[in-house]
Amino acid sequence: MNVFWALYSRLLRSRWELGLVQGGLDGVFAEGRVRVDWIVNPFRDRWFADPFILDVTEDYVFVLAEEYAFKTRKGRIAKLSVNRRTLRIEDYAIVLETPTHLSFPSILRKDGRVFVYPESCRSGHLCLYEFNSRRDELALVKTICDDPVWDSVIVDLKGVPQLFTANKNDYSLDIYDWDPESSRFTYAKSILSKDKSSRMAGQLFSYKGKVYMPSQYCEKVYGGGVIIKEVTIEGDTYSFREVKRIESPHPKRRIKLHTLNEYDGFVIIDVGGYDFPLCAGLLRGMVKRLKRALRK
Repeated sequence: MNVFWALYSRLLRSRWELGLVQGGLDGVFAEGRVRVDWIVNPFRDRWFADPFILDVTEDYVFVLAEEYAFKTRKGRIAKLSVNRRTLRIEDYAIVLETPTHLSFPSILRKDGRVFVYPESCRSGHLCLYEFNSRRDELALVKTICDDPVWDSVIVDLKGVPQLFTANKNDYSLDIYDWDPESSRFTYAKSILSKDKSSRMAGQLFSYKGKVYMPSQYCEKVYGGGVIIKEVTIEGDTYSFREVKRIESPHPKRRIKLHTLNEYDGFVIIDVGGYDFPLCAGLLRGMVKRLKRALRK
């Protein structure tokens, strides 16, 4: 039975891969499918997802991402060194590990310093860290939210900091206001959508004078695609208009695409899918039919 279960689990194993969108934001907004240069991950015992671009040099794109090893089954935050010529992850370093799962390492740049606030909803709160480039590590600064929030992004569209996030509901964009007295983000309101497209897929960005928000489309499957929404503000009211929906263009990892981030002219995404798509599809179909038969 253990051998059967190990084989079953291996055939259903999925992983994430990263890619750089050709043309940056121009490529994102071009008609049709986005064109992507896929990044080679040489480490077969782990995958990387939720990418945020930390820095770009002449030779490298440095990325912060969730690292997930199949052996430990727990997310950590890693810094990846991606060679711009070979598009290969040449090295990675774990910059943050905690007792609970970590993912979605959002970046805040302020006064020449780099801060990161990764998702840690299983810990029950959200913490701010400062990145130390000499040591390749994240040092704890403070807790900035006392709620177990998902995939959070700090925005400053109204002249004051706010937190765009979700709290176990992909129909709801939850907005938190900064409270100077407690030095915490506290819940203010929620904006409901008609479908599961409110969970953040990355940081807001500007393109040709307009502000856009990437959000996850989770109607069929978690992280099934990214919706680019134009953001407008009328008084104290936000409104969001869908301008493009992006699904995975990967030849093999076709099931998911749930992160899109831009920095310094580069756009990075992640895509997810099975190692053995045909076998996984057949097995999942067999399991569904078996469950239906048992219910009769």
